[in-house]
Amino acid sequence: MNKKNKKNKPKKEVSKTIEGGLSNYVVLKEEKEVIFYLEQPYPTCLAIPSIMKERFPDDFKSIVTRVLDEFKKYKWKI
Repeated sequence: MNKKNKKNKPKKEVSKTIEGGLSNYVVLKEEKEVIFYLEQPYPTCLAIPSIMKERFPDDFKSIVTRVLDEFKKYKWKI
């Protein structure tokens, strides 16, 4: 059997970005912040508290931005 070569990607400890719908967010681990980009925040933002409880520790806080340039500023910190 041939084993496929896997490229080892360095793990990013500071933050990560998830894209697509409400999962469009950046996690800043050192700051304990999750930044969500929502072009039209309401009513989608109402789901954020349950997402935070499911996916992140209690001491993380959520931030919502409607400004794409602001979101990209955090996205490129990775």
